[in-house]
This record gives sequence, structure tokens and C-alpha cells, in this order.
Amino acid sequence: MSQTSVSMPLNRSTPSASAETGTSEEIPPQLKQQEMINWNEYLVKTLDVQWICGVEYFRNLRNLYKSAFTAPLGGSKWRKYAKHGMVMEVPNPKMESTYWPAIVFGFAGYNALVEFVRVDPNERGSDGVRKLWIPFLSNVPKPLGHCLKNQILLYPVSKEDQQDPNFLKKTYLSLAERDLPTLKPNHWEYCLEEIKSTGKRFKVNEVVEALDKLNCGRNRMGLVTMTLANRIHVQYLDLNEDDEGFWFSQQSEHVHKLGWSHAVGSGIVGARSSIAYPLPDLSEFPLVPTGVSVEATDMFEMRHPVLLHTICVGFVIEPLRFGYFVAGTDWTRPDNCVKIVMHVTSDYILPINFCRKHDIDLKLPMKDGKPIMNFSWRKYLAELGFKALNLSAIKKEPAQFTKGCKLEAVDLKQPTYLGPATVTDFAGHLIQIHFDRCPRTQESSFQWVSAESPDIYLACYSQSVGHKLACKPERPNSADLFYLADR
Repeated sequence: MSQTSVSMPLNRSTPSASAETGTSEEIPPQLKQQEMINWNEYLVKTLDVQWICGVEYFRNLRNLYKSAFTAPLGGSKWRKYAKHGMVMEVPNPKMESTYWPAIVFGFAGYNALVEFVRVDPNERGSDGVRKLWIPFLSNVPKPLGHCLKNQILLYPVSKEDQQDPNFLKKTYLSLAERDLPTLKPNHWEYCLEEIKSTGKRFKVNEVVEALDKLNCGRNRMGLVTMTLANRIHVQYLDLNEDDEGFWFSQQSEHVHKLGWSHAVGSGIVGARSSIAYPLPDLSEFPLVPTGVSVEATDMFEMRHPVLLHTICVGFVIEPLRFGYFVAGTDWTRPDNCVKIVMHVTSDYILPINFCRKHDIDLKLPMKDGKPIMNFSWRKYLAELGFKALNLSAIKKEPAQFTKGCKLEAVDLKQPTYLGPATVTDFAGHLIQIHFDRCPRTQESSFQWVSAESPDIYLACYSQSVGHKLACKPERPNSADLFYLADR
């Protein structure tokens, strides 16, 4: 099967005026192969495509906040709109400035595999490109009839079809008889709105309270200086001018509206005591399930907020308000001990015996300078005189991902990095990902994240929103024990 692909940088300008006036469009820039790294080389390997996570894996995400993160065109929208067998007009890879109808053959992330229509649908032909990967969330595909309406040249891809003097009439009459679904007339605007819908919580030039990257046990005042889809850049207000700031997702539990720290009772750097800060909207404070209470010294398991490949012992240092508390990681390991403000429903917070239940490693607490062997939570709590944090009323849906799935993810240690990653394990609502290009022997190249994290994305997401992809995706690795689940 002959396949190729086109590359697409996000065009942030408004759609071309030619679409409104009826004049012919210029050569779409998407036809010109860009140097920007993307998934194109990976996609042309047919057997590798099945490893890419489908949109169905990215359900409407249960974020802490009411304005939960939903992937662009995620959930039911994708099933209703992006359909196998739909017809569209796409750039002709053999002749610039021309288009030809093609039918969607399949999807991989946000890219669609289309097959060009033949004048005679019963003819298969063998002269050149028949199938083409295109970015679906883009201005590359056009709805059927767009080119005729806007006086854009239509020309067959097949040399055999080019010899037929009635190729246009025959093709469109045949498509009319088949009555196939096509794109919305405003497809590109619709895609832009979907992308913008993920980034409405914070705006550029808004003052926020964000996790202090120098001390994650407190917040620091900052200014949103840039947004890109659901990513925001926060410049801390009272650090050196050459400080690079920090990137968060719009839905991050570590960035808040002005006044949040005072309301919760958390520490903050940079706030002026002479200013009365407003109480944020109640949507900034997640609900605490009935029956859940937080007391000092309550213990639990947690994703380590710094050593992201690790799940460790945690405890409540100080209860705050609205279900928040200061959490501390295992104090028996002082070199790795970290304080951070968490909500009791946070995906970082796990019940005791979570690791045992899912057969994954828990970073054991130390005693006499050595890890406690044959560790038992029951014995450990009894020895300390503490109790387990009761999380039984907090229900979290298990991950839908399977081992070996390919996606894109942000490295939470260096959040300018958005790159291809592989799901290497899962446990309850968590998935373990490995970043491509990093050696498997390097622990820090693995991270545990929530399956509902706003920092993981479909393959080809970066191309759709104009974010740099850090490296080329790697070929599937048999060590990931890939299997296709019956969903």
C-alpha cells in the first residue's frame, strides 16, 4: 500500500479571504514538507499505526475543577464527526494548487488516512499515491464541494483518470449517488474553536498564584504571559528578570486564581499584605466527598511530586481549608522529603496498599538507615500510632490505556518538553509512560501520571496546535508487551 503524508504548522491567522470572495487559493503551505518534527515517518509504517492511542482513550477528563479538560473533539464529538468513510477534498500531492476528493480510510491520533477517489470506483490502479496521511484538525481538508464553490482547480491523482475527458462529472456524480458524509462547511473554524475551548480558565496578562518551582510547599505570585492551546506560561513576579518562568496546563491543580492561597490557608510568596484579595469562584475549590476528613499525621501512598517515576509513603503535615492539606513525602528519607499542597481528591493521593494491590513498587520507608523489608502498613501504622487517610469515598475510574500505546506527553520536570511517549504500565487510574529517545535504563525517563491528566495528548496533537514535538517517535518496543484490548 502506497502512503505518504503532509505536514501542517498551525496557521493562527484568520481563514483566507479567498474562501469568502470565491477567488482561487494560493498553494496550501501544508503541502510543503516542513522541517518541524512530526509523526509522518512513523505513520507510513502500517503495522505501527495500531500502537497509537485512539481518541476513545481520552474520555472527558475528570479534573479537580468543574471546567474539566476535554481533548479537542474528544468524547462523543469525535464519534459523531470524524467518521470512517467520510469524503473530503484534499491537496493533490502530484500537482500543486489542485485538490481531489478522498475518502477517510482510518485515523491515527489526530491524523487521518485518506484514499483518493477513482473516476471508476471499481478501478484500483497502480500509478502512484493512492493513500495519504493528512492532519485532520487543520485547514488541509475541505468539505466536498468547497473547490467548485471557490473556483479551485480539481485534478485527479491517477494518471489513468487524467486521460478521461469527463473525469470531474463522472467522479462527482458517483459521489452524489453514494451520499457519503463530509466535513462541516466551517471545518477549520470548528477545529479552532475546539482547540481554544481547552484554554479558557486563564487569560494572557492575568495575575495568578502558581506552585513555586523553587519550593513546591508554597505558591508564588505570577503573570500569565503566553497561552498555547491548553498550555500557559507563568512568569513569576518577584524572581530575577532572566528567570524563565514555568509552563502549566490550564487545568493544572498547581495554578490558581488570585486569592486562592489566602482562602485555603496556604503559604504564598509575593502577595502584599496591604491588599485584600477576592475570594475565587467556588469552582476553584473541588468538592470534598461526604465522609472524607483529613487529620494531621494521616498516612497514604502518593506519586512523588519531584521524583515522578516513584510512588512513596506520604502523610498529612497540616490540614488546610476546602479539603486541602500540606502533604509530606516519607520523612525517613530526608534527602527526598518534599512538602506540597494537595487536595484530598488529587490524583497524586493514593490509598494505602495501592501499590500492593496493583503489583507495583512502593518506595519503602527507612529504618536504621535501611528500607523496611516485608513492609506492612498495618504494622507500620501501629508502630507510629497513626492512621490511614480514609479515601474509600473517593472513586476513580481505571485507566483505559493498554501497554504499548503511543501518545504525546509533557515532561512535568521540564514542561517545555512535549514529546512522544509510550504507555509501559498502568495501575488503577494511573499510567506509567516512558519518553521516547530516553534510555530504558534511566529511571527518570519514566513517569507516573493520571490517565485523566491534562498533560497527555493524542498523537499528532502538537502538529495540530503548533507546539514543537521534542523528537521523532520511536518504533514499537516488544518489551512493552503491547496487546489490543477488546473495548
